[in-house]
Amino acid sequence: MNRVMHNLRAGLPALDLRLASIRGVDWATWKWLLVPLAAFFISRMVVWGGAYLAEVALPGNTGTEYWHAVPENLFLDIMARWDSGFYINIARDGYNFTPGQMSSVAFFPLYPMLMNMAGPLVGNNLVLAGIVVSHIAFFLALVFLYRLTELEFGDARTAERAIYYLAIFPTALFFSAVYTESVFLLFSLATVYFARRRMWGWAAIMGIMTSASRIVGVLFWAVVVLEWMRSHGWTLSQIHRKSAWVGLFRAVRQDFGSLFLICLIPLGLISYMAFLYIQFGDPIAFWTAQSAWGRGSLGPFGAIFRDLNKLMTQNFATGDIWWNSLLNLIALFSTLALAPFVWRRFGASFALFTLLGVLVPAMSGTGSMIRYMLVLFPIFMLLAHWGRNRLLDRTLMTAFTVLLGLFTAIFVNWIFLA
Repeated sequence: MNRVMHNLRAGLPALDLRLASIRGVDWATWKWLLVPLAAFFISRMVVWGGAYLAEVALPGNTGTEYWHAVPENLFLDIMARWDSGFYINIARDGYNFTPGQMSSVAFFPLYPMLMNMAGPLVGNNLVLAGIVVSHIAFFLALVFLYRLTELEFGDARTAERAIYYLAIFPTALFFSAVYTESVFLLFSLATVYFARRRMWGWAAIMGIMTSASRIVGVLFWAVVVLEWMRSHGWTLSQIHRKSAWVGLFRAVRQDFGSLFLICLIPLGLISYMAFLYIQFGDPIAFWTAQSAWGRGSLGPFGAIFRDLNKLMTQNFATGDIWWNSLLNLIALFSTLALAPFVWRRFGASFALFTLLGVLVPAMSGTGSMIRYMLVLFPIFMLLAHWGRNRLLDRTLMTAFTVLLGLFTAIFVNWIFLA
């Protein structure tokens, strides 16, 4: 599969040239669409093919707690596991909140709202609606990642590597599942892309949607503010200079309208908090409910030490270990290690999102960190830049593809992954 993907990637320029001779159309100008389309279909073939084979050929967990959303249609059912049930229930019945119990208020509203909107178009089958929303959002996210990476590096090959690394990352199966990852990634990428293009109105709209899709989405208010400040000549490296502050104050007076629009980004979170207060009397019920999953406000260091202790007390010889805790800690430490390089290459705004994208959820535990890392797109842009090294490129492509197939098999057979 890695060789097929590599050959396809290598052959795209030649394909463009051949197509260019057809009816005089310059297909090279459409690479921003064709390359993401190729990455989308190839990666989804790996995910769907692996998921189907794993479900029919490998023994999975059975029991009343391992439900099947669409038992009469295996192709749909394999993409609805674990948290998918909450999104389906929210889209169908609305929110519920019972303190001390796993309640649906822990899940932000944008994705189930989009499921509801898509439902009538697919016969009110909410599982299919969720899958359709996830796939459309994922494809559009690949397009935005391609355009953003090309904008940043001025190099189509780097942009190509970025979308392939993301599309076949080991936990990229969640982009096909009834999960919010695709939607969050789409709007976060769109927010940053428009901010980099100095299109502040569009950045604000996309930012509002991002803050309505996941708690860390509200961070994009700070991300876009930093981008706005950067566009007016203020950066952290200039913080000690009086001229930088004078220029910033001048920018506030002259471009206050754009700054005002940017400050609307938290409205996605604020509106959800208002709903929770009216409905349940607890504006932070989404955080209160975390305790039912064994996630408390330990702070990032407390959570890390707790999960490290889990690993140290396990018996590796018998294999009865917290293997997903190991994966989550690897994801956390890898992200923290890459953050300084992200800062150096892309600036403070990208580094802020990368760091807080793992530290905020780590406040209550390191669980699912390998899934949270999936949407930290600056990491994939950085890896794509480093992927100019052919050995590193092939290593990443091979390792990611193999692990994607393995993790997909784990997920569909009701073994908790993230």
